[in-house]
Amino acid sequence: MTVSANHHIKEFPNRSHTNRFFSAVVIVVLVLVTAGCSGKGWRGWEGRLTKADNRLAVETGGPHAGIWQTNDIAIHYRYVRESNRLTIEGQVKRQARIKYFHRLRAWVWIHFLDESGHVMESRRLWAQNGSDVYGQIRYRFVRDWQMPPGTVAMGFSYSGRAQDRDVWWDFWRLP
Repeated sequence: MTVSANHHIKEFPNRSHTNRFFSAVVIVVLVLVTAGCSGKGWRGWEGRLTKADNRLAVETGGPHAGIWQTNDIAIHYRYVRESNRLTIEGQVKRQARIKYFHRLRAWVWIHFLDESGHVMESRRLWAQNGSDVYGQIRYRFVRDWQMPPGTVAMGFSYSGRAQDRDVWWDFWRLP
């Protein structure tokens, strides 16, 4: 087989830009997957300063009782602290803004704080997804955790949606 002089071999365009773009996309996806599997998440509160009114001293011994309340929820709690172990139990009570919605989907977080009010670690205290029409919503919680060394206070945050037919109310409180 002979190739004539008029027959040109067509070269493909330089694909180095395409390869670089594809490599960058793969790296970004791997970083996102790694961060998602780490458990910290992009919305983690660790290292962030809490509001002054959301810093509740965690005293040794106990039981110690308290109520943390906003316009959406009230957390009635009782805890015992032994060294860096916290055992906390209580109940979440819906307040005026979300009290009469039948469906509730919500999460409450507890944050362990250092002496300056920065979040050292966060844990889910309570979660709910149900309807009170048939008594599906449970409001009580009991948790036991090892707190990070240096914990002097705790704070709470929450987010959720209350719904009744075509009406819903999104609610949240940051730490």
